[in-house]
Amino acid sequence: MEKKAPRLHYAWVIMIGCCFMQAGGLGAVLDAAGVFFVPVCEDLGLLRSEISMYLTFYFIATVFAMPIVGKWITKYNINVLLSVSFALVVVAVALMGTYTAAWQWWISGIVFGLAGSFIFVVPAPILIGNWFKKRRGIALGIAMSFSGIGGAALSPLFTIFIQDFGWRNAYFIAAIIMAVLVLPWTAFVFKLRPEDMGLRPYGWTEEDERAELSREKKHLALPGVPLKKALKTVPFVCMFLFAGLIAYFAGFNSHLPGFAQSVGHSALVGSSLLTAVMIGNVVEKLFVGWLNDKVGVQLTVNIQLAMVALGFIGFIFSGGNLVMLYISAFLFGAQNSLVSVSTPLLIRQIFGERDFPAIFTYARIGTGVIGCFGPVTVGAIFDATGSFIPAFVLGIGITALGFITTRLAYVYRRRLHWVDADGSVLPEAPSTKC
Repeated sequence: MEKKAPRLHYAWVIMIGCCFMQAGGLGAVLDAAGVFFVPVCEDLGLLRSEISMYLTFYFIATVFAMPIVGKWITKYNINVLLSVSFALVVVAVALMGTYTAAWQWWISGIVFGLAGSFIFVVPAPILIGNWFKKRRGIALGIAMSFSGIGGAALSPLFTIFIQDFGWRNAYFIAAIIMAVLVLPWTAFVFKLRPEDMGLRPYGWTEEDERAELSREKKHLALPGVPLKKALKTVPFVCMFLFAGLIAYFAGFNSHLPGFAQSVGHSALVGSSLLTAVMIGNVVEKLFVGWLNDKVGVQLTVNIQLAMVALGFIGFIFSGGNLVMLYISAFLFGAQNSLVSVSTPLLIRQIFGERDFPAIFTYARIGTGVIGCFGPVTVGAIFDATGSFIPAFVLGIGITALGFITTRLAYVYRRRLHWVDADGSVLPEAPSTKC
């Protein structure tokens, strides 16, 4: 008999869908947003701190959304939940083409925070975590890299639309592109768990099957730190702060086109600088996914923080040199992989599988509480000083704080009380070594 070629595991289809969701969601809505700032401000006479405030409202709104995101994704039909959420995001983007005052952008920012929280960062780590037993780091790195691919491709494309059709029509076109990229996957392809299709995760072994049967027979849960206990620990506080600190970097993303223009370059060069960040985002997420699987999460995070700091240093000392600006922007792209790849892997390793979706979403509240200050403070620093250099110095300080919080989380991880599958407390947390 002729052997049939092995079928592609549906886990890879889920990963491809997550790629499109990241490109048309995070990539289009947030990573490419900066190209609209200068034309909107020039046309309407707004300050950059005023227009960028909508990203601050986005972060604030995530504070209220995050506690329910993890619960709703596991409780309700994921196709309906994600599709309705993203439809609201698309409408909010399209309406930006009709706005005339800064406060109207702030309303769209609130919608991005409330509805976008169900799309931008949380679903992909949960879906890939459920669907992949092996290659989880690489799969997550590939999927999350597409926010960078989306930002890299859409930033210059949106700039061309702005130049050819005006910024108002460009917003309408952007909304259509986003809907086409994302809604088919959220509506028809995604399934929360392999079991929903009678499948097992990619890389599932006979040993995993026996352990699963034993757990189901005894009604046991996965090992890890229970949610209520996790929220009262030092590692959780550290992860809360870490999530907020690295989210602060997003405030720099949206101002990089303006930074390029402030040192004598054109709007198109400014958007290409943002594209360089997105290319760095893509390459570094692929590299980080592989590196996490090889050397562990903690060392990988330290490398990423060092790359971000080097990016800031490059911006400060570039003197407008285009080559140095592009190299610095490429290095700065590592901040995106910190948010979308390393944070969920950190939290999963520190607290285990038991209540990961809920712990992850609670930690992500730090994104709103601290990250909300990023866009507006970077814009305000420029408005007050006429330079972005002081903001870049602040960014270097934030990378140092990120290193400290990560290290403290691992030091105090040894004191966490992990609960095993049978409900008994483990003598110590499992090793973090690969």
